[in-house]
Amino acid sequence: MDDLDDVMLLTNVMNLNNGVLRRRDHPRSRTTFDALERSGALVRVLPGVYVDATLITSRRTRFAAALATSPGAVLWGTDAVAALTGRLDERPFRPGDRVQLAHLRGHVSTDAVRWVRRRVPQEHRVRVQGLRCPSARYLAIESAARDSGALLEQFLRTGLVKPSELAAMVPLFDGSAGQETRRRVVRTSVDNPWSGGERLLHSLLRRHRITGWVANAELVIDGCRCFPDVLFEEAGLVVEFDGYEVHSKPEVFESDRRRQNVLTMGDYRVLRYTWKQLNDEPLVMISQVRAFLARQSATDSGPT
Repeated sequence: MDDLDDVMLLTNVMNLNNGVLRRRDHPRSRTTFDALERSGALVRVLPGVYVDATLITSRRTRFAAALATSPGAVLWGTDAVAALTGRLDERPFRPGDRVQLAHLRGHVSTDAVRWVRRRVPQEHRVRVQGLRCPSARYLAIESAARDSGALLEQFLRTGLVKPSELAAMVPLFDGSAGQETRRRVVRTSVDNPWSGGERLLHSLLRRHRITGWVANAELVIDGCRCFPDVLFEEAGLVVEFDGYEVHSKPEVFESDRRRQNVLTMGDYRVLRYTWKQLNDEPLVMISQVRAFLARQSATDSGPT
C-alpha cells in the first residue's frame, strides 16, 4: 500500500468514527501516522488516540476519543445528557474540559477523563451519533438518588422517557445507595410531572383523592397545541403551576399569556398556583379545585 492509499484509508476510518483514530488499530500505518502528526493534520489527545485537527474543539469528537480508550465505557453525567438530548454542539470542547465516563471497573480519573464506577446493563446501552451512552430512562432513574428527579422531569418533558417505563427500572438499582429516594421519585412520576412544582401539585391532588385529571396531555384548540399541567377535561378546568424561576423569564411570561388566552377561548377555566401557595396553603388549592368541580357537576346534572 502506497502512502496515498494509506492516508485515504486512515481518513475513511476517521470519518466513520467521529474524527477519531487509534494507533494500535493500524500497526502497518506507523509511518503515515507519524507524518500526519508532524504535519498537524492529526492531534494526539489521549494515549494512543488521535483526532482530526479540524475537529479538536468538537465535543462529539472528543467524547468519541475518550470512549475509544475503553470499549466497555459509556458517557456519563452531563456529557451523556448532552448526547441524549442532541446538545453536543451547543458549545465547543475547551482546554481543561474533562469527559465523563462510566465503567464497571474502577479507573483512575485524569486531567482528561473523569471516571465513575457504574454497571450499565447491556440492554440499557444505546448509541447516539456513534457514541455509547446509557439509555435515557436508566440515566434518569440512576440520577434520581442525587437530584430528586430533576433529570427525570427533563426527560419526561422532552419525551425521552415515558411514565410507563419507570416502575420496571427501579429493581435494577436494588442494593445501591439512594434506592428509597428513587422509589419515591418513581412513585410520584407516574402522573408525568415536568417539574418539581408539578410533582408537588400532583401529589396534593392524589393525597386528597381528587381524580379525573391527566397531566401534560396534548390539547389542541383552534390549531394551537397546549400541554396543561393538570387537565380536568370533563369539567373544563386547567390547573397550572407557576414557578418563579422559569415563569418570570420574558419569553415564558409571554407564552403563558398566549396559552391562557387560547384556553379561555376554548371555554376552559384556569386556576394558577405558585410554589409558595402549594407549600404554605395547600388546602386553599384543594378547596378551590373541589369547589369548581362540585359547581360544574351540579351544573351538568341540572335540568336541561
